Order: sequence, then structure tokens, then C-alpha cells
Amino acid sequence: MKKLRFLFIALLGLHWADGIAYTDKPVLVHLNIARQSDTMGFNLVYELQNKFYDLILTNKVKLWDSPRKSIVISPSSLQSIENSSGTKFNKTQNVFLHEFWTGSSKKTNFTIVGISFVNDNAKGKVSYGYVDLAECWAIAAAELIDCNVNGPASLTIAQALYSRNYNFNIVQFGGKDFRENPANSIKIRDKAFYSKRKVEGLYKIPKTKEVTYVVEIDANDKNEMGNTLHNNIQDYLNKNREVLFNIGGDRYFDYKNFKSEVAVTRIEVKEVWEKKSAFTDSRVSSIIIFVNNKALDPISIDLLLSWKIMYNFRSAEDVFREKKFKYVLLKMNNTFISNIDSEKYLKALEKYSWTQVSRYVKFY
Repeated sequence: MKKLRFLFIALLGLHWADGIAYTDKPVLVHLNIARQSDTMGFNLVYELQNKFYDLILTNKVKLWDSPRKSIVISPSSLQSIENSSGTKFNKTQNVFLHEFWTGSSKKTNFTIVGISFVNDNAKGKVSYGYVDLAECWAIAAAELIDCNVNGPASLTIAQALYSRNYNFNIVQFGGKDFRENPANSIKIRDKAFYSKRKVEGLYKIPKTKEVTYVVEIDANDKNEMGNTLHNNIQDYLNKNREVLFNIGGDRYFDYKNFKSEVAVTRIEVKEVWEKKSAFTDSRVSSIIIFVNNKALDPISIDLLLSWKIMYNFRSAEDVFREKKFKYVLLKMNNTFISNIDSEKYLKALEKYSWTQVSRYVKFY
């Protein structure tokens, strides 16, 4: 009986060592820039190195020598490290996330406390320093990163970090490294994040896209909604010159002497689209009206509605929501789209996964 009890305790200890249960375990997480997939919607290594480089050089974020925070590395000292090593901070190949994990058989909780930036040169590793996230959390929670067509309409540094939507390995778990047995690293990581455990604090990336499109004019149908939109706004601006000048027309026309009528030649609309269970919702962010091929200031949908223009008995809000006009995509998130590919991107959002848009465009 005593032998069985001893065996049970020994096995339990092995389970704990393999990462089934632990509390506030310090963990070092490694991300490599080349291992981040385009289909994730963003490259976190690229975004972290570029965002924090600018923040450090402008003294908005402190760069420390190490997690022990003995010495602050000034912007000039960072540039000296770059010059002496022949490397650039914003060309970093690797970042390391300093974290604490708490895990049980049912759930995982993780806290990211800091980031180390490490590069490579011909002589070996170049360590630039460490950023303490507690010192700059407000910035991380507000600073937006760039997302490609597979990502959401907007994402902050903090949201991206806690989304775990990136490829990573763990290189240290408590006092244990994995040089002799790298497979253990994968085992512990997968138990924590890719098993049936509930991951607490995980940010769920929304199914949204920021979409910019051009409302087209149909030369064969003067009653088409795109034509009506152009014509009615054009009539309003010609009858209300003070509005025209107030939204940027004064940059191009002398309000005292300009008497000619203007033509609305282009309408660009920026919206946020959100995938619901049975439909796609849209919300207008801004509208740019071009008169005589010159861009006026971006205006809000509320300002356009205040003009009280009707378009075949519909408000501007109804017109943009219904989209019974021809339009061509210009941009999705931070990716510019050619006219020839516009229809493919629209079909991808209609028929395919919103996190795999580029795949649909490439293969269909």
C-alpha cells in the first residue's frame, strides 16, 4: 500500500513538472519574424519592433538593459548599439515575451509583463534591451497596429499580444530550459494553449474589416443610385457654397470670386464591416467628396445627414447600408486593392472565412 502511494505521488510530481498544474510560473516566450504567417492578419514581431522603436526614440517608452532594470538605455545609446553591431532595432528578427503562467487541468491564465528585443549579426546575438509593459500599458492599449486583409478593422498592441494569434515557442519554463529536450517545450505550450483548457484573459479578435470603396457612376442609367448620390450632393453644394468652402473647398476656390458650378466627380466611403451570424453589418466612418477632381475634407455620416438630402426617398445612411449602387474596393484594412481584384475580395467576405481572405483571392 505504501509503495502504491509513493508511486502515485511520484507520478503526480511528474505531471506537475510536465506543466499540468503550476502557479505564477515565469515563462520566456520566443517569436521569430519569419515564422509569422500572413493568414494571421498581422506580423506581431514586425509590429512590435516598429511601434516600440518609434516610441523609444521619442522618449515615450523606456528601454531598460534587462528585466532587472538596472540601467535605462537612452535613444542615443540604442543608436550606438545599432551602429557598433551593424544592425537595426526595427529590423529585429526575434522578440521574447516575459510572462507568468498559472495552469491547472481545466484552465490557463497568462500575464505578459515585458518584451526583450534581440537581433542577429555575424558575431552572434545583439540584445537591444527590455520594455516593461506595466510602465507603458496605456500606450500599448491605445496604439494601433497594421492589419492585412485577414485581420480585423482595428487592433491595439495589447489586444494583439493577448490574442495569442501568432506562432510562438517557449524557451524557458521556470528554471527549466529545453536545450536537451525541445519536445517538452512543445508539450507544455500545447497543454496550456491548444488543449481543452479554458484560456482566461484571451482576447477574441472580432470579425471586422475596415473597407474603403468608390461609388461608381452608371453612364447607362441616370436613375441608378450611384448617379443619384453624386447628382444630389452636387446640387446641394452648388446651392450652399458656404458648406462647400467649409469642408475644404476654400483650398481650391476663392470664395469671393468663384462663381462657376462644381461637379462631384468621385465619392470615397470608408466603413467598418462586421460579420454577424446571418448578415454583414456596416457603419460609415468617413466620406470624401471630390469636386472637379479635387478631394474635400473627410466628413462624417452625421454631417452628411444634417444636409437633409434625400436620394429616391432614402437617407444617406439608408443608401450606404443598402448599397444598391456599383462600387469598387480601394482598400481593406491596410492593404490596397486593385480594381481587377475588387470583386474577388468582396466574394471572399461573402463566401469564405474572414480570417482567410487572401487565400480565397489567391486560389479562386
